[in-house]
Amino acid sequence: MPDIPNSLLSVRGAAVPGGASLALAPSAWLLFAVFAALAGACVGSFLNVCIYRIPLDQSVVRPGSHCMTCGKPIRWYHNIPVLSYFMLRGRCASCGAPFSFRYAAVELLVALLFLAVFCLFPPAGAAPPLGMRWLAVPVAEDGTAALRALWQVPVWWLFVSGLVVATFVDLDHLIIPDSVTIGGAAAGLVLSALVPEMQASTVLGTVLDAENPEGALAPVLVLARSWREGLFMSALGAAAGSVPLYLVRAAGTWWFRRRGRIGRDDYAMGLGDIKFIAALGAFLGWQGAVFCIGGGAFLGVLVAVPLMALGRRSLLDRIPFGPYLAGAGLLWLLWGPRFAAFYAAAFA
Repeated sequence: MPDIPNSLLSVRGAAVPGGASLALAPSAWLLFAVFAALAGACVGSFLNVCIYRIPLDQSVVRPGSHCMTCGKPIRWYHNIPVLSYFMLRGRCASCGAPFSFRYAAVELLVALLFLAVFCLFPPAGAAPPLGMRWLAVPVAEDGTAALRALWQVPVWWLFVSGLVVATFVDLDHLIIPDSVTIGGAAAGLVLSALVPEMQASTVLGTVLDAENPEGALAPVLVLARSWREGLFMSALGAAAGSVPLYLVRAAGTWWFRRRGRIGRDDYAMGLGDIKFIAALGAFLGWQGAVFCIGGGAFLGVLVAVPLMALGRRSLLDRIPFGPYLAGAGLLWLLWGPRFAAFYAAAFA
């Protein structure tokens, strides 16, 4: 995808040259970035517990972490994220039973995701790396806007944590828990009202700056500015993703039942994916929800074609749609406005 000139991304038609500059010195930003990665590893350890226990309707708090073979509690110094797995060579310190490498992999993955989210808010005078999402938040003289923008960091940490839980639970059990889908949709609505800046959409507008002195039509990144706008854009996103899929589910179910391809108690599509799209849309807005539907299908094709070429069609039945939706949601979080700006510019 061609890069979109930075000058084409702005807030309500007022161009923001140089990108979103936060009131953090580079040295302080680096310190917080290290903290973000460490926090992600710790959260990843907790998410491992959620991935295992939530589908079994067990408490994620009690009992504490313990070996599933001998039942003995895992001491805190044997429960250091990522490091403990390699220090103990992937085995229980009490009985020697092997632990799955996936525990360490999830901890490392969440650490990287937390760091990536933090990189969306670069230090003063810098732009997000790897062309990631441009958050065009103008900095007030007192730094209020910049500091308020940083409130989005824990919001998106919660979002990517939900993506991880949904992905691995769906891979293991072919379900996505309601605590992730319905709970995620509710969290998206509430957080969008509390932190409306997390809701953004790309539209075509007239931009006046040095590169467009005559007011050329260009993509404009519009951020929600009030709790009402944030809540509305979140609700619209939840509906834009879930309602079309629910209608497809209803039509598909009627069609296949009429031709006897499914039973009277069967459905053409599960509700889990529909509720998951609603949660994604509540966080990402209507453009993000639409992208997740198409992007998830595209990611599915990217996986299916090589597997079919290698004669591994049986593996396709083991990969549900949830992980593809989660992957599309992550892509939109990191590069969404650039995707939207590209298509807006292409059809302008």
